[in-house]
Amino acid sequence: MGSSFPLVPGRPGSPEPRRSGEMAKHAPASAPLHRAGEMTLGESRLRQESWESIGARTRERLAELSGPAIEWFARTDVSSGDGRCYAVTFGEAGLSIAEPRVNTEHRPVYAISSFQFAPGSLRHMRVDHRPPPHASRPSATGAPGAASAPGLGLSPNALGILGNLPPRAQELLQTPFLAGQQILRNHWYYEGHDHRLNVFVFYLAGAKDVTFATGTKLVPAGHTDATAHWDLTCYRASVARRIGR
Repeated sequence: MGSSFPLVPGRPGSPEPRRSGEMAKHAPASAPLHRAGEMTLGESRLRQESWESIGARTRERLAELSGPAIEWFARTDVSSGDGRCYAVTFGEAGLSIAEPRVNTEHRPVYAISSFQFAPGSLRHMRVDHRPPPHASRPSATGAPGAASAPGLGLSPNALGILGNLPPRAQELLQTPFLAGQQILRNHWYYEGHDHRLNVFVFYLAGAKDVTFATGTKLVPAGHTDATAHWDLTCYRASVARRIGR
């Protein structure tokens, strides 16, 4: 691992990414592949603007809980009713989420929860997926919402996003949850253009494990979404304790 540094702004108020130790090279190839769903673009605010809309004390608390930053995102919470944003930070110490709420005095507040990692458990693996222009997408064994993946308990939308990823990334994200561990939290985020996503994030969090993927997607000239090039880093960490719900 590289030298340690705090969660500090790369631009005003934004966490600075870093990397962790390597993941084991050979995980069991038993995860279902899912059918790719639609990935629409159109979020009115990008993650930087959304992040800066959240109060400094909330951002500082997320930094404290997550530790040295690896990745982060923020986006509008459509359930907030007032256009506020939620935020997710992923670091060497944990995965932390801030969600807009209203307290008993009807004042806007943020509820913060965190999956705190067991020291030394965070590992990563790079997935560099570059199929040729006319390659066929691997057959999906678990279409969105299908009974072939009942243990995941994810929404059809989540499975559709997962299905866009390379098979190896799908496998690495799902493996800890295939034996029945319940997925307690799941979010994703991406921004960019139809032919290129400059930011892509997807995570699954359970009582024992967190998996997290971050990277970019490129559809080169002559390619389609089915043969898009992905450059991802997939992470896995053991959960030592949870804060909040």
